[in-house]
Amino acid sequence: MCQLPLAPSGFTDRNEELRLLTRIGAEVEERRQSRLVIVTGTGGVGKTALATTFLRQTVADFPDGQLYADLAGFSPAEAVEPEQALDTFLRALGVAPAEIPHGLAARAALFRKHTKDRRMALLLDNAISSAQVRSLLPGEGAHLVVVTTRLRLTGLIDHRPEFIDIHPLEAAAAISLINGLLAGRRATLSARTSRELAELGGRLPLALCAIAGRLVMRPQRSAEHMVAELGEERRRLAVLSRYEEETSVRAVFDVSYSTLPRSAARLYRLLGLHPGPGFDASAAAALADIDVFDVEEQLEYLVAASLLGERGDGRFAFHDLVRIHARDRAHEHEPAHERAAALDRLLGYYLRTAVAADLTLGPGRWHLNPMFEAARERPAVFDGREEALAWLETELPTLRALVELARTSGRNETAWQLCEAMWELFSLHRHYDVWLETHTTGLAAAEELGEPAPQARMLVALAVARLNLNEVETAAQLVQRAHDLWVRAGHRLGQAAALEYLGVTDIIRNTPRCAILRFAEALRIFEEEDEPRGVAMMNRRLEEAHRDAGEHDTAIRYLSHACEYFIATNDDYVTSRILVGLADCHIKAGELDQAGSTLEQALQVSQRARARMEIARVHQMLGELHMLRGHVPPSRHHLHQALSRYSELGAPEAETIRGHLAGLERESDQEPPEEGPP
Repeated sequence: MCQLPLAPSGFTDRNEELRLLTRIGAEVEERRQSRLVIVTGTGGVGKTALATTFLRQTVADFPDGQLYADLAGFSPAEAVEPEQALDTFLRALGVAPAEIPHGLAARAALFRKHTKDRRMALLLDNAISSAQVRSLLPGEGAHLVVVTTRLRLTGLIDHRPEFIDIHPLEAAAAISLINGLLAGRRATLSARTSRELAELGGRLPLALCAIAGRLVMRPQRSAEHMVAELGEERRRLAVLSRYEEETSVRAVFDVSYSTLPRSAARLYRLLGLHPGPGFDASAAAALADIDVFDVEEQLEYLVAASLLGERGDGRFAFHDLVRIHARDRAHEHEPAHERAAALDRLLGYYLRTAVAADLTLGPGRWHLNPMFEAARERPAVFDGREEALAWLETELPTLRALVELARTSGRNETAWQLCEAMWELFSLHRHYDVWLETHTTGLAAAEELGEPAPQARMLVALAVARLNLNEVETAAQLVQRAHDLWVRAGHRLGQAAALEYLGVTDIIRNTPRCAILRFAEALRIFEEEDEPRGVAMMNRRLEEAHRDAGEHDTAIRYLSHACEYFIATNDDYVTSRILVGLADCHIKAGELDQAGSTLEQALQVSQRARARMEIARVHQMLGELHMLRGHVPPSRHHLHQALSRYSELGAPEAETIRGHLAGLERESDQEPPEEGPP
């Protein structure tokens, strides 16, 4: 598990800093204690390049993984909250989405637990405060944490950090970097020209890469001409910044930008409007309203000019200083109506693609946005569930930013529609922070529109998130508001959805009779509206309510109907959960043989769905079933399988399993173990 960015190919010098990092890394290994390193310096000086180069060289020293988070502290609109970074880290460590708690303190504690006694490297890039970093520090272990920042972060002094201050390159190193980047790509520069360009670039690696990129792009222009241009730009920009180095960087960007082909310059400006941390060629093409093949050529220009970074996975990203420069140029050179049109195209692209992804994941669900019905008639965008889910996961930071952008720019309908298109992602991967944030924004947008149905849609989604967080009373209030709005809108499917979740709150409150009435009414609506998935879900809900009411035969009948639908639609995840419920009913009815065969089927289905929590639960139930029958060896086998998975997920059920295994060991001490299948 290595999340680190690739080390830059043009990295040079920094020998003293690398020696210091090497010494600190050796101390981590020798003492088996964590060390914190804070790398400081101005924007573009090469802090991230130093950190990634060193950590990439020492991957083998940290066999339990290397985690990375760009905290984007110096781009306020994109700044990453510690809760969000911890969510990403915990998922990378194998914690199931459903097991990730809500709240900073709980996540930080779970992160420390999962990193305790391990050997890991962490790179926390672009931090802006001590508090932002403190929550992301791992538990006890042989860890190396490297933080890059433009500030001193003295608030971390109690962690005994090692501060490494990065300054602009020495003149010889700066000249070497320029000449190395140009080697074999254009005629060798004179010593004087190389020296002048190095100084005009402030001897900052980011600026020097941009200078070299521009020289490679324009081989017919003399390097001396660029020296003259940069000299003029630097004088013009001198009053704009306290920091001479950053002034030099902007001067380089201005000159590189001014010599771009017209189409590439326009794309550069428009990409400055993109609110996410990264993008692919399709998003860039939508923003600029050009063909994806044409946009790839323009992106190559920007990469060659070092105005855009290519990640290697088909995605691109700006350095934060370059993003600001591109955005400023957009507001300076693009008329307001052109910027608005570009954002409309960008929002349209992401909304259409998110709709296609959500539809791939949940083809049987009903939706409020009419775009879903139109999408059913078009060719599939994604090859299957994994590809659709991967796209949503990758683009989640951008989708989050776009919901806010749509709301603040008056595109309220797009705001709530984007939220609706993330339903399956949130249901499966439980990004509670983003779920609550986006849908609160979506609700505000729907309220601004004054339309009851979109408001109700957002309220139900918020209620489901609150239910998952065990905030039952809050969820019940939200669903009741939604139900009233659905009635006002005359939307019967919406009314049925609200009744379903009102019934779920009844089950949690231990009033199954009330739940049965609500589920039965929802079932009637789904049947009348010819909504087969809704019918199947209500059969499943009615099983839960009748089971809790002690009516196991009735519960089994309802579950059998539900199971038929989800097996026929190849929904392995829901099928596995239904089979677990069916087995539970058989056990409570004393039908142990049927329970055993049902659980064996559930194990196969949950493994096919790669639902790790469900796999663990099935192993637990199989172990407990064999315990009931007195079959010790197979019980022990399944319980060990469950314990392994629960432990990986950090699930509290692991303690229950340990208790079962301890009981089996006590029984084994008293009598010979029974022979049985492994």
